[in-house]
Amino acid sequence: MTDNVIIDCGERLSIEQVEKLYASAEQALATAGDISLVAGQVQYCDSAGLQLVLALQKTLEKTGHRIYWQSVSDSVREISGYLGLTQALNLSEQD
Repeated sequence: MTDNVIIDCGERLSIEQVEKLYASAEQALATAGDISLVAGQVQYCDSAGLQLVLALQKTLEKTGHRIYWQSVSDSVREISGYLGLTQALNLSEQD
């Protein structure tokens, strides 16, 4: 088992990307402890994308692991703030 898997969110963290991200997350859950999300290039973010991250985070917490953000775009910060998810997604821990 590896310690950490990196998942690049690309330019969109949205409903049309959820299936692809879910497949990556599912594979990561089977092989990793923690997951690092790279979201610095995300230009568009919606509630479905953030819902997937939140569900993944809750699943990881049950196994004693977590999601780490390698980078976070202003778009992700803005939408998570509007939705009141900044703290739940551990984005308040980022600079």
